[in-house]
Amino acid sequence: MGAITTKGRKLHEIEHVPYEQAFLIGDLFTSNITMLAGEPKAGKTNFAAGMSAAPLKGADEFLGFPVLRLCRHIIFGLTDDGAEGELREQLHGAVPRDSVTVFPVEDTSQPGYWQGVHDDLLTLTADLVVLDNVLGALGDGEDVASSVTARNTIDKLKPISKSGTPVLAVTHTPKGKASQKGGQRCSKPVSKPPPQA
Repeated sequence: MGAITTKGRKLHEIEHVPYEQAFLIGDLFTSNITMLAGEPKAGKTNFAAGMSAAPLKGADEFLGFPVLRLCRHIIFGLTDDGAEGELREQLHGAVPRDSVTVFPVEDTSQPGYWQGVHDDLLTLTADLVVLDNVLGALGDGEDVASSVTARNTIDKLKPISKSGTPVLAVTHTPKGKASQKGGQRCSKPVSKPPPQA
């Protein structure tokens, strides 16, 4: 017997989770783990800050999507140098005072690091955790482009979401071979339209 026979379930057999509980922001931001990926300097941090601020401010919507759950306290785990100052500039005065806690994510390869983060979150009662960014939280030898690394990262964050705290993980998209050479972004040449007669 295979996985379908032993673990497969019909749709009506799956526990019903109301739409309002499945998402923080409808069809955009789940109440489990949401991955936000993009190229470096594409504006991921700005987008994550805006998306996180909407439930803190009590907004009705974010970019046309309904805000379904409000947040009182969000925790940002930041890996980039200077990220704390940038986040402060983005959110200071835009969200309620003391509604955001920031901590540096470092030395993540130490045994028990993520368990300690999870334990702290239970004490602090956060409504959302933002990890910005996954690349800076990887251990030695881990590659952001590896499916094994992706699985390990999700496994580290899963206890946080399983305890009821949604997670937004910001990550870089891996650079392809074509984009690493001389700034080329396409893997095949773009053909020019035929000249007009």
